[in-house]
Amino acid sequence: MAGLTFGRALAAALAVSTSTIAIAQDAPPADDGTSDGDIVVTAQRREQSLLDVPLAVTALGGDSLAERGITNSAQLGDAVPNLQINSPYGNTQPNFSLRGIGVANEYNSNQASPVGVYLDDVYLAPRTSHGMGLFDLDRIEVLRGPQGTLFGRNTTGGAINFITKKPDLSGTNGYVQLGYANFDTFTAQGAAEATLAEDVAGLRLAVNYAKGDGQIENIFPGGRDANSIDTLQGRASLRVKPTETLDVVLRAYAGRDRGTQAAVHGLDAFRAGLDFFETNENRIGENRTDAWGFSRQHRP
Repeated sequence: MAGLTFGRALAAALAVSTSTIAIAQDAPPADDGTSDGDIVVTAQRREQSLLDVPLAVTALGGDSLAERGITNSAQLGDAVPNLQINSPYGNTQPNFSLRGIGVANEYNSNQASPVGVYLDDVYLAPRTSHGMGLFDLDRIEVLRGPQGTLFGRNTTGGAINFITKKPDLSGTNGYVQLGYANFDTFTAQGAAEATLAEDVAGLRLAVNYAKGDGQIENIFPGGRDANSIDTLQGRASLRVKPTETLDVVLRAYAGRDRGTQAAVHGLDAFRAGLDFFETNENRIGENRTDAWGFSRQHRP
């Protein structure tokens, strides 16, 4: 009787487990703006449906990032499972960790990250260039787990690929987005595209700007407020498709960060006469970084 009862319990457990798996497989794919709901990624170095990729991949479209309010790569941890981000340098140099593998709170900026970061399939070696503004993106692909076979070294934890929009080779289009927030924070983002030759050549220009006062007021004469924002990035993309079998995209990008870091509050004895959101410091840490580059991408 005991054996029969155990057998029935085991069969019921298997039935429940099987039903759960079936429900997970039948779940509809996330909507990325396409008509059939299918998400196309290049996680295996070729265009595939996300459902056909045998990898742990998270794909986020540019519209999805805007809806979530994600404007910097340091904010991706709010939208990507198993991705943790921390840094002693603020947004200017995020330390990415996937499935617990990362450089932790490493103060040496020369230490290579075990999570590979790519911009349009181009590897970004300096970690100071990982803290980028996210604008005019087609999508972001985050691959969890070792990716050395297709992406090379320094991908023990995984890989993050930022894929920008390229010219459509048909017509002209563009957009402008303006924003204003607390602490006199002004943001502007836009892109413009022109077709130089129908179905043959096109040019796309994009820019991103953000500037805002610090969240902590510095009463020291001439001192900068802490936690301020001052970033500017731009990108130019030229696409040439002379034949059906050759598609070349040339990209040039540049960006700079001039924001400030958080202030040191110190002990109560050194904060006499200061409010909680005030500091009196002659030196406030600055996020002074510059990044630029050029890339070529072609698909035969």
